[in-house]
Amino acid sequence: MFRIRTNRIFDRSDDVPFWLERTWSMRKSILAGAAAAMILAAFPAAAPAVRAAEGAPIGAWRTTNGCFLAAFLLTEDGRAQAAYLTGERDASAVWTWDGSTLRIASMAFPLDRFSGHVTNDTVEADYVWHDLDHDQLNQQDCVFERYTPFGI
Repeated sequence: MFRIRTNRIFDRSDDVPFWLERTWSMRKSILAGAAAAMILAAFPAAAPAVRAAEGAPIGAWRTTNGCFLAAFLLTEDGRAQAAYLTGERDASAVWTWDGSTLRIASMAFPLDRFSGHVTNDTVEADYVWHDLDHDQLNQQDCVFERYTPFGI
């Protein structure tokens, strides 16, 4: 009847019957609300931090020291997109900014942790990522610089 794409959890496929579109839209809203509630539970300061994002490092950033998190894009609405050295991508990440610390949480990789500070137009971060092949956590000190992705 309908299928969910593996790379976009909340997108509906084109083969959803027109009479189910409203129902599917409501389900997407409920799922999105539940996902947001889980993020807010993990980071209680998320809502006010995003709203009070004055001076937040919005935009595109890429690694300068070979970090496993190769690049990320922060949008004004608190969402983030991430690209990894393995070619994997996460379009469902969220970020918070409390005025001094940037945190990024991944919905696709829930064990990953990113905590960084902006200094001289770079982000210096402590990044912990879960190696799925070896089922172990790895820690890296990462440095990111602003950049303009091709096509923007």
